Amino acid sequence: MKEFLEQFTEEYNRELPFYGNIRVTSRGTVVYEASVGYADLERGIPLTSDSLFTLYSISKPFCAIGLLLLRDRGLVDLDAHPGVYVPEACWADERVTIRHLLHHISGLPDFDLSWAFTGKAPPFAFFDPREQLSLLRNVPMLFAPGTSAQYANVNFVLCALIIENVSGIPYTEYMKKEVFGPLGMTTAFVDHKGLDLPGNVQGYDWDGTVLRPVAPCRSWLFGAGDIVGTTADVYCLHDAVQHRKLLKPETWKEVLTPSPLNGMGMGCTLSLWHGRKRITHNGGHIGFRTLHIHLPEDDFDIILLSNCGFGDARNVFSEAIYEAWYGAEDRTSENVEMDKGSLR
Repeated sequence: MKEFLEQFTEEYNRELPFYGNIRVTSRGTVVYEASVGYADLERGIPLTSDSLFTLYSISKPFCAIGLLLLRDRGLVDLDAHPGVYVPEACWADERVTIRHLLHHISGLPDFDLSWAFTGKAPPFAFFDPREQLSLLRNVPMLFAPGTSAQYANVNFVLCALIIENVSGIPYTEYMKKEVFGPLGMTTAFVDHKGLDLPGNVQGYDWDGTVLRPVAPCRSWLFGAGDIVGTTADVYCLHDAVQHRKLLKPETWKEVLTPSPLNGMGMGCTLSLWHGRKRITHNGGHIGFRTLHIHLPEDDFDIILLSNCGFGDARNVFSEAIYEAWYGAEDRTSENVEMDKGSLR
């Protein structure tokens, strides 16, 4: 596997730059791990296994676990309107439930559909999520709740605000205490404000000739894309699902039951990949593209965290890893696109 993937990485880099960390685990044993390129090209700092990446939407499964912990404690009703817990959401269609949010079937418009938001939101500065919600007040619903599906960050902004209001402590503190700590995520943290901390990886864009450093944009992704962590932190999600940690067994059953409208469970997508059951989520926005694939029947796991916010490394590397481990007898698979990012 090592030789195959090293050669594949070299070939990919001839076409498009790739920096990132890759980790492949089988039944709890790391079978391949690589750090490719730089955490900070300008300062000559190479990536290591301890490098901290912006996870973007891989944050959502962790947010879902945080919310469902409160449900298991009898503090949140998934069939209630989100406005019950977040007054700033009282304007939302009265038929919307928290369960709809978790499956991305709420019909709520996302922030990029609001001129009030796109015309006002600073691209990189802190943006208050409660004020952010108010800018959607007069934007029409996309569809009646529970009748169709549309992946939308607003769903998990609301989930994080519910966590904060119900728990009575800031979302950052709640996630550290109730999710990251118990799962053994020793270096993960929520960074909604874009803090410049040691170990944080610099993100890059590509103009077709040179790599250009860019600041990650987490300012409007409260709960939806604001976790920073390592490949080891992300693997804790695999461990949580594989061994049904933190949540009640019946809750995990709900998490892993896909909606017929979009194949999404609660904070994850469930599909077949080369005929194998796959639980996955990806992330992608300015400066970073990320991927987590969990094959529960084989206890097999793929994590790719890249600080190159362009290209199609998530799909092509995961296919190469599959071939290296399982062989190339079956090349058919279903790609999952959530946070698409740039493909140039």
